[in-house]
Amino acid sequence: MIKINITKTNGTIEPYNPQKITESMVKAGADKKTAKKISEKIPSNIYDTITAKELREIVNEELITEGLDEVANNYIANNVLKVRTGKDRVEAFSLTKISNSLVNEAGLSQESAFTIAQLVWRELKQLSPKYLTTNMIREIINTKLLESGLEEYSNNYTRVGMPVSELDNLIGEGNKSNANMMHNPETIHKYVADASLKQYALNHLLPNHLADAHRQGDLHIHDLEYFASRPLNCLQHDIRVFIRNGLRVDGTGDHTSVAKAPTHMETLMNHSGEVMLAAQQNMSGGQAMSLWNVFIAPFARGRTYEEIKQCIQMFIYNLNMAYAARGSQVPFTSMQLEFGVPNFLKDEIAYGPRGEIVGTYGDYEEEVKLINRAVTEVLLEGDGRGKMHLFPNTIYSLRPETFKNGEYDEELELVHDLSVKYGSSYFANMFPDYQGDHGNYMGCRTHLSNTWTGDWDTDCLRTGNLSYVTLNLPRMGYNAKHDEDLIFEQLDTQMKLAEEIMLIRRDQAVKAFNDWKILPFLSQTVHDGSYYRLENGTLSFGFNGLNEMLISTLGEGIEDKSSNKFGQKVIGYINNHADKLKEETGLRWSTIQTPAESTAYRFAMMDKEKYGDDAIVNGVEDAYYYSNSSHVPVDTSIPITDKIKFEEPYHRLTPGGHIFHAFFGESYGDAESYMSLTEKICKHSDIGFWAYSSAFSYCMKCH
Repeated sequence: MIKINITKTNGTIEPYNPQKITESMVKAGADKKTAKKISEKIPSNIYDTITAKELREIVNEELITEGLDEVANNYIANNVLKVRTGKDRVEAFSLTKISNSLVNEAGLSQESAFTIAQLVWRELKQLSPKYLTTNMIREIINTKLLESGLEEYSNNYTRVGMPVSELDNLIGEGNKSNANMMHNPETIHKYVADASLKQYALNHLLPNHLADAHRQGDLHIHDLEYFASRPLNCLQHDIRVFIRNGLRVDGTGDHTSVAKAPTHMETLMNHSGEVMLAAQQNMSGGQAMSLWNVFIAPFARGRTYEEIKQCIQMFIYNLNMAYAARGSQVPFTSMQLEFGVPNFLKDEIAYGPRGEIVGTYGDYEEEVKLINRAVTEVLLEGDGRGKMHLFPNTIYSLRPETFKNGEYDEELELVHDLSVKYGSSYFANMFPDYQGDHGNYMGCRTHLSNTWTGDWDTDCLRTGNLSYVTLNLPRMGYNAKHDEDLIFEQLDTQMKLAEEIMLIRRDQAVKAFNDWKILPFLSQTVHDGSYYRLENGTLSFGFNGLNEMLISTLGEGIEDKSSNKFGQKVIGYINNHADKLKEETGLRWSTIQTPAESTAYRFAMMDKEKYGDDAIVNGVEDAYYYSNSSHVPVDTSIPITDKIKFEEPYHRLTPGGHIFHAFFGESYGDAESYMSLTEKICKHSDIGFWAYSSAFSYCMKCH
């Protein structure tokens, strides 16, 4: 026998041991006779100082030659230590990473760090765990530091939700991942808490196969930091509840002052803001108010336009100066306004001052119109520096009656002036039949319509998106290797995982709502039950990078008619699956164009690393991204009319939420041309929700 040495992963050299190889194959499921035959055959096919990785590959090939494919898979899995990292990924154990982290975080010399890393490696090999977490490795490292008399270095390496060095950096330099948050004590507190709660969700609440699907980038679980205690995403409010019942911002009135039903418009404006501030303590996402100017219209009766506008100004400034949301932000809020009273509301009972019945909403057409105008004018004026108000995201409902007889032309022109100046107007198209009598949106694009039970109140108010999970479509394209059938096979697999995740989150929400009583504002009792209608919350399948998946599979992107048709087939397949789940479970499953800018970056960066040049990404090195959901690439040069044609079919297929961005860059049009385009979109397309988006800059020094 020729003496053969093996170079191990940690750099050490040891003789080839046929008995050890035999035992590892038996452990993987091979019979002893076959395992022994392979281990004795190996030396004639290898060279001296062959790496352990190469040796494993040769053993794996021999097992496959013997027809033992399953044993071969087990053999590879059993011989590579897998680490679930704190960056939501699964990686192979690396001696170098351990050594480098000890140098960078604990301050050890390179030599001492490598010695400790080797001790850790030996300990782990003896334990032979199937999976590891970075927290487990960190604990073993600290043990080895203590055993080696390096206690002072162990103190620097201890994890308190995140490594001490990372916390030092967070305090000193901040985190720039969220443009809405400035660097201050509250943001530091949020990021530290988020780090712990994300790991709690991944390591404790979710089974390994689901957590690893997220870590590996097959899908993305949104708002992991809120999975445990704030499992509800966004909420569409009904201000009528507080007009009738008054306000308890803590949900009980035991810890805060209680307000009776409002008597004056000024009080109601304050309550409108407080409602959204209070609810964001219980929610993980945004707050919205639909039909708001209709429901508050009775309070404007008898008031001058100047008084109405002053009340609206107070409300908008309060929203933008309520610097009290998570991590020192103003709350993410949206308001959906009507130009007049919708037909389905004209005969509905209207509630006014002190919660009293004051006729029907059809009696307040003029007040609805004045409030709409006041909101738009206040937004057009900007703040004290002339800067745009960031919130609320203002959404204008466009109905067939909006364009009749020119009754609302003046208000429409004013709204489009706002689009020209700031690009901050959103438009909800109520023409398509998939909207039903009413559909409401948030600025983040989540959508509800009264096609669930047929009741606009039950379906659209006091509920919202409960959870969504985003699928990595480009990765399915790479794995399918131009085989269209494999796309749908992968969709079945990934949707099943997403379904499991959302049901766990829903179960968490039910417990938080009913058992643990930690969502008191949402669970407070009102005139017809709990304020939040948990049973009507949507569970949505999101997706990212359809354009890149189409290029990978068919060679052309979403701007090609044939590829676009296949794209509709893919998203239609997801939506059909959601419809089937509705029938099977009785729950409100849906499909959404995920608002996933950071996820588009995360997926693209992970896929570039995994697939190399085969990955079809946008951007530059270290800043790659995929096209969001089913959008045309942002740098497209096609006319906007073509962009509408390519994107509109997907709005019908994504009832959980969608948006169309009409990008105009730094060019500014005029209100009249914008109005003309708006009417065409409403009357001749299936686009449900859109905005005219401009690019502009703001100087932090001279303002």
